[in-house]
Amino acid sequence: MISTMKPFVHIMTSIIVLGTCASSHAGSVTATGFDKSATIDGLKTNVPQGATITDTSCETVGVPSGGDNKFRCTVTWD
Repeated sequence: MISTMKPFVHIMTSIIVLGTCASSHAGSVTATGFDKSATIDGLKTNVPQGATITDTSCETVGVPSGGDNKFRCTVTWD
């Protein structure tokens, strides 16, 4: 009986560990646009209801044609 319990215990432990890791992983979404605040506002609509936004960041991305720069923004949540 003990020899059949070991695999079961290992499998159950793995499921618990993986489930805990997945639930504590933060999510994020990234988009690019010409208007920084509009891009951030659009990203915020993708945050799951009840989640807390933990970070909002943007970087300037040059446009090859030499026109206005674009912004690549990311919103991260827990």
